[in-house]
Amino acid sequence: MTRDTLLDFFEDTFVHDDPFIVHDDRDRVRQVTYRGLAKAARAFAARLRAEGVAPDATVVIWSENRIEWVIAQWGAVLARVVLVPVDYRASADAVRRISRIVGAKAVLVGAAVTPSDDLAAPVWRLTEVASPEAGLPDAPARTGAEGVTGATVAQIVFTSGATADPKGVRLTHRNILANLIPIEQEARKYRRYLRPFHPVRFLNLLPQSHMFGQLMTTIVPPMVRGTVIFAHGYSPAEMLRQIRSRRVSVLVCVPKVLDVLRAHLVRILPDTAGPDPLAGRHWIRRVWHYRRVHRLFGWKFCAIVCGAAPLSPDIEAFWRKLGYLVIQGYGLTETAPVVTLNHPLRATVGTVGMPLAGVEIRIADDGEILVRGDNVTTGYVTESGTATPALSDGWFHTGDIGGIDAEGRLRIKGRKRDMIVTAQGLNVFPDDVERVLVTQPGVRDAGVVGHTVDGDERVHAVLALEPGVDAHGVVRDANATLADHQRIWSSSVWPGETLPRTDGTHKLKRREIQRWVAGMAPDAPAVTGAASVESVVARFASGRDLGPETTLDELGLSSLDCVALLIALEEAFQTTLDEVMIAEAHTLADLRCLVAADAGPDGAGPQAPRHGAPIVFPSWTRSRTSRLLRRLSLPTWILPTTRLFMNLRVEGLEHLASIDGPVVFAANHQSHMDTPAIFSALPPRWRYRVAVAIRKEFFHAHFHRRHADWKARVNSLGYVLACQFLNGFPLPQREAGTRGALRYMGDLAADGYSILIYPEGQRTERGEIIEFRPGVGLIAARLGVPVVPIRLEGLDHVLHRDRRFPRRGRVRVAFGAPMRLVGEDYAALAAQVEVAVRSLDSC
Repeated sequence: MTRDTLLDFFEDTFVHDDPFIVHDDRDRVRQVTYRGLAKAARAFAARLRAEGVAPDATVVIWSENRIEWVIAQWGAVLARVVLVPVDYRASADAVRRISRIVGAKAVLVGAAVTPSDDLAAPVWRLTEVASPEAGLPDAPARTGAEGVTGATVAQIVFTSGATADPKGVRLTHRNILANLIPIEQEARKYRRYLRPFHPVRFLNLLPQSHMFGQLMTTIVPPMVRGTVIFAHGYSPAEMLRQIRSRRVSVLVCVPKVLDVLRAHLVRILPDTAGPDPLAGRHWIRRVWHYRRVHRLFGWKFCAIVCGAAPLSPDIEAFWRKLGYLVIQGYGLTETAPVVTLNHPLRATVGTVGMPLAGVEIRIADDGEILVRGDNVTTGYVTESGTATPALSDGWFHTGDIGGIDAEGRLRIKGRKRDMIVTAQGLNVFPDDVERVLVTQPGVRDAGVVGHTVDGDERVHAVLALEPGVDAHGVVRDANATLADHQRIWSSSVWPGETLPRTDGTHKLKRREIQRWVAGMAPDAPAVTGAASVESVVARFASGRDLGPETTLDELGLSSLDCVALLIALEEAFQTTLDEVMIAEAHTLADLRCLVAADAGPDGAGPQAPRHGAPIVFPSWTRSRTSRLLRRLSLPTWILPTTRLFMNLRVEGLEHLASIDGPVVFAANHQSHMDTPAIFSALPPRWRYRVAVAIRKEFFHAHFHRRHADWKARVNSLGYVLACQFLNGFPLPQREAGTRGALRYMGDLAADGYSILIYPEGQRTERGEIIEFRPGVGLIAARLGVPVVPIRLEGLDHVLHRDRRFPRRGRVRVAFGAPMRLVGEDYAALAAQVEVAVRSLDSC
């Protein structure tokens, strides 16, 4: 296949209906096929042209990983627009600065960023301009892409945005194709062996703003018709859940993730620690020996692709010992990004593979790695707006020190600028010393920098320690295993739990550590869990004074408030919590302990089992048998029977004709006959794709079985029948479990089911409408689906809450216009829905 530009790859690859990207944002799962993404990308390219973004203009994208990111990426390629990626954790100041340097025509922002009003370019929400769910029109295959060549700039990727001299790396179609073509040729050899495992699923935890993250989303998976999974949350429990439940084959991550997962495994499966008992044995023996690990991850999980930072040999050896393939390479943004890549079946621990076809490397006299090839950038864009070259004497100087073994594999020793030269003229690479330090008991994190004393550069260790650990003892034990020239001369203890690291790749910020050591920042703030937890809880405290002994009961948190608090804590600490833990935390001090225990050392997960039985949601109601039984029962005997008691009048169905599901149906609550009345009013295309939220406390005996008496059995039978025939699911109001209900509703929405809820939370006495609870606001905002208000009248006369048997009466069901709820003030959003329902009053 001819590959002159990225457009050739796009048009050859994105032509089928296999799932391409699955995005799990914790609340709802969205997915798009290859063909669906191609259609959305063409429509976005057309929109760029319609908005006056001309070819070769620049557009900044500042967003978390999501489907719309990839749509915008390919749309920019199709429109010959230069994309400028920025990590979503970057500051608004950095984005503003970059936008001015490149002269951006627009800034595309994701849901996880809060843009300011002065970003030097118009702000476009990705969810509004590049959503595959927006019913986008067809557009020409190459909108505005005339004149695209290999020399056309596709992206400008900034290696720094907050320093005094930010540099943007100019990457052309030819640069990126120099990576794509050799990998595609190699992948083609193994494609037939992957067919039994189709689809190959990649859990990609690298940011799309990083070139390696893009490679492992938009280039490699399409070569094998694979599926990419974007997930939020980096706690070991969440990563394990994603890998196992989504049957992931390949994990794409940075080394820190593997280190955290290793610590988690060693804690729950201690036999995984220690030396390799099967050295030299066949990999099948390893898989069988560590079958508990493979059962934990799922049997389809087989490989790890690690990049963006150096991988420690001991971490690599640990995962190979368990029977997993570990694939790593070496590269930089300036090389688009790959220089060398390990063959998954012929890798040597501690090396980063051989150069890709068409790439040359050599080692300079001082040990620096030099690179030459079509993948190397043509130059930089600086703050002055001028382009500067990247090559010197025809070679790109990487700034890394390395060597080449007898078989041609590259081995990385460290960064040239980080290398410490002792008074004896010997070189010390900080990575080597740090690997020894982090193995010492009580060391959370370690960084090694050069510290000048009396004109001589010394090895200085900065340690993040567990409480009570003696730093001098740590250094003494580490020095006992280090070579003479590597030994630590001095040390200091960092005033925080972890050392400063970059957001996307978790590399140490050595310059910041070195400045602190030199005394330039003696008052560096300690990042402690206590202050962070209190700051998060303060959002829900309504101005109350908070202290360690403040009880959560004093805050008056409802189950809904607990869900919002959980979400905020999970996002702040990148961990996974549950409501049972919150229920067991009586004070803020308890809550801090729970958060710390869930993270464990290095975020390694919970150190003790949690209590409380989670709700088991009725996913069986979506089985083929259950759906068939419901489809047969509703129109033949359930709805006809209930209709005997209703003189039904339906209004507003025209509002449903113009939209597709899923939606949230929000109705006032008068009677147990409300749901049959709504089902009778709904057209068939909606009726059989609705799930009904039922009050969990109404079936208390089913969820809290203490006695198997006849009342409990009747209560359980009623719950099962409600789930089967009404597609019901439990929604707690006072008890823990709302977070799980929200995730279940996200799964329903992902499967195309609409959700019927009654925001008042109870049946009213005389048919009046009472205040809507904030839950409807949270559900609709987090799931990102429209709300259709429903006004019910007359059902309190048909079956009043104080009666057991209905009587015939007039019933009115009125559907309102769909509405979108955006924001985090869920009470205010619920009030909007209440107003919409009240406005449907009969004249």
